[in-house]
Amino acid sequence: MSIEIVYETHATTADNEAGIATGWLPGTLSATGRLQARELGCCRRRRDDGIVAVFT
Repeated sequence: MSIEIVYETHATTADNEAGIATGWLPGTLSATGRLQARELGCCRRRRDDGIVAVFT
């Protein structure tokens, strides 16, 4: 049996789009980031990946 661990990073921030690494500072999601978060939260992006557990 093999186990695969999938790590999802935060969605795209306005700083990311401007080429700035936000680091430990709070960032604001860009329009793209809001779409990415919504797709992940609704399981659209990972629907067919066979994920059996999610830890946050």
